[in-house]
Amino acid sequence: MGRTALGELRKIGAGPERRQAVDDSTRDANARQVFEVLAELKGPALKLGQVLSQQRHELPEAWARRLAALQRSAPPMHGALVRVQIRNELGRPPEDLFDAFEREPFAAASLGQVHRARRGGEELAVKVQYPGIERAIGSDFSILQALLRTAELAVHRPELEPALAEVRQHVEQEVDYVQEADALELFGRHLESEEDVRVPRVVRELSGRRVLTMERLEGFHVEELLRAGVPQAEHDRLATRLLDLFFRQTMVLGVFQADSHPGNFLFLPDGRIGLLDLGCTKRLPPDLVREHRRLFLLPLDDDAALTEQFIRLRLFDPEEERARERLSLLLRMQRLDVPMYQSDQAFDFADGAWLRDLSLCLRDALRAGLTHPELVLYMRAKLGLYSLFHQLGARVRCHRVLRAYL
Repeated sequence: MGRTALGELRKIGAGPERRQAVDDSTRDANARQVFEVLAELKGPALKLGQVLSQQRHELPEAWARRLAALQRSAPPMHGALVRVQIRNELGRPPEDLFDAFEREPFAAASLGQVHRARRGGEELAVKVQYPGIERAIGSDFSILQALLRTAELAVHRPELEPALAEVRQHVEQEVDYVQEADALELFGRHLESEEDVRVPRVVRELSGRRVLTMERLEGFHVEELLRAGVPQAEHDRLATRLLDLFFRQTMVLGVFQADSHPGNFLFLPDGRIGLLDLGCTKRLPPDLVREHRRLFLLPLDDDAALTEQFIRLRLFDPEEERARERLSLLLRMQRLDVPMYQSDQAFDFADGAWLRDLSLCLRDALRAGLTHPELVLYMRAKLGLYSLFHQLGARVRCHRVLRAYL
């Protein structure tokens, strides 16, 4: 707060350019200070960085840059502590369990860090949970909320509260690596016959609640593809395949990866897409999957038909308080999200204004009490994909992707 007040004093009598420079400097300093503290919180802060990085079009650049970097820049767990965590969870230290184990992590997940290992000639990835995450969730979120309330982001961005609630829900679900192992095996069984997807195999005998061992996939994340200058046609192809994979999950499998952060997808040298980090998944009831398909087929100007379908999906009750407002928001969301699926023209995801409008619509829906869990997680996952497509500047014929599932 003191830095923000000092910035306001420095703006007195300054011209427009100077005032803007002071604002930018203050935001960057605030973001840097909060970032340094958040990095020590690991789990909640890393997950917050992931959620906010999917909404960077809504945030001041300094905040988007700093918070998105949390997942890459958190201080690693000391090697000795990693050894203790593995021994406590699996009964033996890593040198007894693996032929080779690298003490330095090669990646940071939201709740732990990932180490390269080898056993019997197989290359493995070992995810080790940060110690005390389960016990610290409540206190860490109290600190997180207090920190953000002292910065201009919380003052001008009230949508952060729903984001924090979502982050907490994700963290509480993801602290159990046995649940993630189950999800990896479920997706692996359902997708093993698919030629364009790869799900890492779980090594159960080397996994537990706080340690997860799986085969290691080698490939590229989206940021590496962007730095490599991959042709636009490849961007379009990858986005098309990711959208197809999303509808395969939601309309065929009935269960989907609810955290569509870019770091959870790996683009493999053989052209397949590797699915990583399945700690947060959502199962959809069969009747909801069936009724959901119909939403893509109804005319966008038919309010009566759409309203009836929202009721069938239990997204809307005409007798509830604020019914008119909630219906208006559902219709608005439908008309922002669905037109691209009813046209054979390629949709240009480089349009940041459209993505911002859809994100704000979901935020307004949450504020209005539209908290149906399937709707919220489904739209969050879809917005995560859309944000990734925006990064790629992808152009996708969405209608051609979806029609295979209708």
